[in-house]
Formats: sequence, C-alpha cells, structure tokens
Amino acid sequence: MQFLLIMAVVAALAISEYAPGQPVSGLGGRLAIAAGAIAVVAGFALACSVSIARRLHGELADHRALLRRFRFLRRVHTGLWLIAVGGILYWLDWPQLVRFNLALDRVPLIDDLLILAPIVLPLVLSWAAFYEVDRAVQLALSAAENSPKEFPSRRRYLMLHVRHYLGILLVPVLGLLAVQDLLELIAPGGLDSSWAPLVMIASLGALFLLFPVFLRTIWQTRPLPPGPLRDRLETTARRSGLPIRDVLVWHTDGMVVNAAVAGFVRRLRYVFLSDGLVAGLNDDEIEAVFRHELGHIRHHHLPLRVMAMVAPLSVCLLLGQVCPGPVEQLERRLGDGGLGLQVEVGLLMLAAMGLYVLVGFGYFSRLLEHQADLSGCHSTGPNPPRPPVETFASALEKLAESSGTGRKTRSWQHASIARRIDFLFLLSLDPRRELHFHRRVRLMGCLMAVAAIGPVVVGLLLG
Repeated sequence: MQFLLIMAVVAALAISEYAPGQPVSGLGGRLAIAAGAIAVVAGFALACSVSIARRLHGELADHRALLRRFRFLRRVHTGLWLIAVGGILYWLDWPQLVRFNLALDRVPLIDDLLILAPIVLPLVLSWAAFYEVDRAVQLALSAAENSPKEFPSRRRYLMLHVRHYLGILLVPVLGLLAVQDLLELIAPGGLDSSWAPLVMIASLGALFLLFPVFLRTIWQTRPLPPGPLRDRLETTARRSGLPIRDVLVWHTDGMVVNAAVAGFVRRLRYVFLSDGLVAGLNDDEIEAVFRHELGHIRHHHLPLRVMAMVAPLSVCLLLGQVCPGPVEQLERRLGDGGLGLQVEVGLLMLAAMGLYVLVGFGYFSRLLEHQADLSGCHSTGPNPPRPPVETFASALEKLAESSGTGRKTRSWQHASIARRIDFLFLLSLDPRRELHFHRRVRLMGCLMAVAAIGPVVVGLLLG
C-alpha cells in the first residue's frame, strides 16, 4: 500500500502540473461522479468488513481462512481505489476543477490538499471500516486466550493509520510544495529562474536531515524508559561503534509490531521500537531486532536507498546532456502533440519509474534487508543464551504471527519471513557464502552510487 500511495501522489502532482490553466464545464456533474466513486470504494470496504467481522465472532476455529479471504478482498478494494483515483484525477480533470473552477490556484497548499483529496479521503473512510475486522480478530483471540485486552477506539485506530501511512508521506511532500508556493509568492516567476533548482535542492536536503525529528512527532514516540533493556541496547550500540541519539518507543496501542531507524547524522539518528514489539518479544529478541536496525547504519543503507531512487533520474539527465538532439526532437513532438500527448507521455514515464521502483529498487531493498538481518544475528555480548541466528529467527517468527500476514507473504521491500529465515540458516552453515553475499551487495551499492552521482559529475564537466 505504501508504494501505491506514493505513486498515486506523484501521479496527482504530475497531472496537476500539466493541467490547462482554465476551468472545466459541468462542475456539478463532475463533483457528483467524484463523490460517487469515493462512496463506492468506501462502501465496498464497509460491506467486506461487516461481513468478515460478523463471521469472525462466531467462527474462531476458521479465522485464518476468513482472514485470507479478507486479504483477498483488500486487494480487490485496492484495485477499486486505484481506478477511482485515476478516473477522478485524469478523466474528471480534477486539478483544473480545484484550481480554476473553485479559484484556489493562488491559495498556497489548499489547492494541493484538495487535489490529493480523491487519494486520501477513500483511504481514510476505508480504514474506518476496516476497524471492524481488526477489532473482531483481537476480541476473538483475547477470548480464546482468556486474557481480555482493551482494543483502541475507532478514532485512535484511524489516527494510527493516518500517521503511519499518510503522515510520513504527506508531511514531506506538503513541505516541499509549501517552499514552492512561498518562492512563487515572494518572487513571481521565480520557479522558472536559474536559481530555483538550488532552492528546491537545499529544501530537499533539509527535509532529509530533519525527517527523523518529524517522524518522532508524527509517530507519537517517547524515549525507552530507563532499565535493564535500555542499558542493554545502549551497550550494544556502543560496542558496535554506531552511536545513536535515542531509542524511542512508538505508541500504536499494540497494533504494530515493528522497528525502524532514521537519521543520516549522529545527532539526529533514532531507533524506533513499537510498543507491540517491546511487549511481544523478550529482551534477547528485542536486542536482535535492534542489531538489525544498527546493521542498516553500519552498511550505510539509508544513503544507498536515496542513491538508488535518484539513479534513474541522474541517468536520464546524463542522456539529455550527451544526446541533446533526440531530446530536443522529442520536446518538439510533445509541443506539437498538444496537452493530451504531454500528459500521456508523462504518465508513461511515471509508470516506467514505478516499474523500476517496484522491481529494481525493490530487489535492491530486499538485499539490504538480508544484509541487516545478518547483523541481527551477530551478537556483541559475551555468552549469548542461544545461537544468535535462532534468536533473530524467533523474533522474525513473532513478527510474522503478530502482523497476521503469514510467513510466506512478501512485500516489495522485504522478502517473506520464511525466505529471510532460510537465508540466515543457509549462510550460517557456510561463512564463505556470507562473505560472497556482502561483496555482491557492496558491488551493487557502488553501481547505484556511480549511477546516481556519476551523471551529475559528467554533466558539470560537460557544462
């Protein structure tokens, strides 16, 4: 979902950039169709949730099959959401409607928020509906274990999803859009000047630098309380030679069992542990997960991910500088083809970028996760109670069980839990395999760095 949400936001901004500067006809009809499409998406989510939740209350023994069906219905819902988003943004000319029919083109950020509304509103309404299933699952499990647990209210459940999915994406995006609007307000036409890219690059750099500060606020965190666990994690970080600013507990009412690390510089580097992870894992397993996050720092995974994202853009820049003739010819054809052709080519380029992110960047990210997993299996303390591989594998199994996605479910950035565990045990039997794997990841990292930075250097030399 995170990947699709990113692509939807980028597509919305791309379509609005190419939209004609004039109002559209049939305002009332377009608004009615947009509202109907959003209602269909939210209504499908509600119907699925109510149906599954009722059956979960009465069929605990078969709840795994019901949840598999629910995951299938969620995928269908995602397809409906994508169709609705594409139809509203493109076929209903939503950016024109917002900016020119509603006369909001000169109102900073408000027009951007409304342009993104067809993406955000169906998701928020659907999450409110999906609450029924998650609540039914937790109540059923609590009853089976004879240990009643309080499930958060619908409002808290909804706010968690908004912070987790929308907050970490929309806050940076809206921040950059605010800089763009402010630049245009202070210096009309400044976006077309030669120094505008420098301002945007500086803003992007500041965003990357300060993102951990935003994240600790968006996720509602607090420092891990003093005690044996905190002392143990701080000792692990010190022995690893990887200092961090703080270890933070991420409040999710126990609904999330996960960890993360953020921060390019030491003074703004945090490791996040969700409250569900701290409550569900023992101290050995928590330390193993903590070592995994430190592994991302040790192997410079944060800058490597950034370079992997920038690499295709840098390569395109280099091609434009090395082969200016074909690029100019393409620009002339786009100019002669009109706005429709420009939008279609832009969406085609966006689809190509999405394919790269899903396949190329996804594969590279999974390699980095494997490398961090190996760090999670390298104990820094003397005399561990059991082999570090078994400890980390146990932590992964608990993460899979708590998430409800299953051991064999994979994402675009993470291999399945089953694949990750098999990989760790395979390399633990042959240290040479681990050395070979590290060399392969380093080689790919060097290629990503060359692809991201090399074209910029060549461009400066040619310029």
